[in-house]
Amino acid sequence: MTAPSLISRDAAVVKVALLDLFSAALDPLLALAWSGGLTAREAELRTWSALVPVGAALLTALFAALARRATDAALDRCGRSICDVKLRLDRDYWFTTTTTFGRVRVPWFAFVDRRGVETPARAVFPLQARCRSSEVCLEWESALAADHPFRKAAGALEFFTHGAVDLEDTTVERHAVLVGKHVEREWLYRTPKAIREALRHARRDEKSGRPLVYVSTDAHALRYLVDETWRADWKMVNGIRVWCVDERTDTLVHLGGEYVRGDCHAVVACFTELRASGHLPKDGGYGDGVVAQLVLVTDGLEWIGRHVVPLFPDAIHILDPYHVVEQVADAAGVLYPRDPTRAKRLVKEARRAIGIRDRRERTRYRKGPRRMRHRTRHVPFRGSGAALLEILECLTPTSAARKRLDTLLDYVRINLFRLNYGDLRNRGLNIGSGAMESLHRFGSQLRMKLSGSRWTPEVAHAMLQVRMLAISGRWDEWWSTPGRADLLAGPGHAA
Repeated sequence: MTAPSLISRDAAVVKVALLDLFSAALDPLLALAWSGGLTAREAELRTWSALVPVGAALLTALFAALARRATDAALDRCGRSICDVKLRLDRDYWFTTTTTFGRVRVPWFAFVDRRGVETPARAVFPLQARCRSSEVCLEWESALAADHPFRKAAGALEFFTHGAVDLEDTTVERHAVLVGKHVEREWLYRTPKAIREALRHARRDEKSGRPLVYVSTDAHALRYLVDETWRADWKMVNGIRVWCVDERTDTLVHLGGEYVRGDCHAVVACFTELRASGHLPKDGGYGDGVVAQLVLVTDGLEWIGRHVVPLFPDAIHILDPYHVVEQVADAAGVLYPRDPTRAKRLVKEARRAIGIRDRRERTRYRKGPRRMRHRTRHVPFRGSGAALLEILECLTPTSAARKRLDTLLDYVRINLFRLNYGDLRNRGLNIGSGAMESLHRFGSQLRMKLSGSRWTPEVAHAMLQVRMLAISGRWDEWWSTPGRADLLAGPGHAA
């Protein structure tokens, strides 16, 4: 039972009770330290063991003060005082919540009214009816669950709170999913104002002088549970990422991203919303004189050219060159199944045609003790889809391989406007989609593709939302938004 002095309205009484608790924890530690019966490690561990109960007691007093203040305010609005009503302080009108200092038990300071029992303090602790964790504890649970399996997250929470918090892994999962379901798309991206400030120092298009904003989308596979069995199938989720490159440090700056559960139409809807919200303005204007050049870097899937490309007519469209090389390599295996040397030669010619240089072509060497190695030659970049098309059209395949070559030729012709790699690189643009691929690695795979993991679609989507919120750099801003606890509690929480 909580000591009555901790829930007293008299601040002096509460202070004395807290000081007594602190002294009771402090005196044995000082005695052990002066007697020499304490090592440095034991001193630190015992200090945490002493401070956690004191912190829980202080939190009890603070929560009780908030609950009592809510009751007083409700009575003031009715023109009455605490003396005019009967308080309900029996055990049915206390609440227990898990905080980062452990479980805290506080009375609601409910009172009997003509309408029944009123508990105004429920509005101060809206999460109590839904998850029985404080807002800060809920944040810690979500942060750990975003990086670790739920069982390990529960163990880490207990470890870092020195045993004060002991939750089941199912509870951590439920709370993390609750948070993930309430992360809106706008929080997964920097605000347009923040993007504008980042673009002031972004690498620019040497032709137009505009800062470059890159955007890409790519599918990513997760293992989903099917029906109610343990059979797991791979399901695709589409990732979206927006970034730029800092010209001062030459490092990638993440401007936002998300994972979309749905088909190509869901991805198109996301791009449409990002364009309307000002994250990806159609004309590149972010305000205050900052006009960016949008660069769309993707693979060669048909739906991208059909649905996504028309959304950004003024953007620079790039087909990732390594996807082109993969297509050529696959076709070369069909064209020359019994001549791998000739197939490799075709792939090498294709690489040169689109401007992908070998290492020896990109560096120079000098002999002698003062030799220089791996120094990039400053020569203009070359390479285009037209040069690749010229090589492919000169091939004379067998009748059996003709269909595969025609498919490759159609692939190149359709995407010809996205293959001017030499010109694009001379303008200072990055032509690869490695930034999108790396998002799969640290945004999803490190958490979602652990050994043996299988996900329901709802839990997977919620966890991806939590991870992308942390990656966006707006974690603290999201949690400190006024009314966040009310939103997590859902409608009707104060009833």
